[in-house]
Amino acid sequence: MKRPLLLASMGLSALIPASAYGQAEEPTLAGRAAIERIAGNTIVLTPESEAPFALEVVMYFASDGRAVSRMSANGVANEAESLVGKWSIDDQERLCVVEDGKDLKSDRDCIGIVVTGNTVRSVPEDIFRGLHATIAEGNPSKL
Repeated sequence: MKRPLLLASMGLSALIPASAYGQAEEPTLAGRAAIERIAGNTIVLTPESEAPFALEVVMYFASDGRAVSRMSANGVANEAESLVGKWSIDDQERLCVVEDGKDLKSDRDCIGIVVTGNTVRSVPEDIFRGLHATIAEGNPSKL
């Protein structure tokens, strides 16, 4: 069950922000350009709606292809839920993530990514419904 958590923790369902006061909208990146924006940074995932406990998943995508995720509840990180793997870009320009020691086996290991500013979402969006994903610069969680 670790691989689905690693990919599922990349949940992306926030809407693309629009300018309210006539300011220029931020460009939307898709495919390889979106994944390159994520490389070297962290995706922070939180539920869109309030839950009885505060769940957060952080995933760091190192520039060298390493991917590390950690889940925390109510601000307490669960080291047992830390996963290490590798990320890559497939021939369809999707983000693929697999656990260390495993090979890419199916489309379940890959998702499409769209980035607008610091907001990230999956393609199709229903893959990670209910999660808000944002980019945090660098590796602030020290993963």
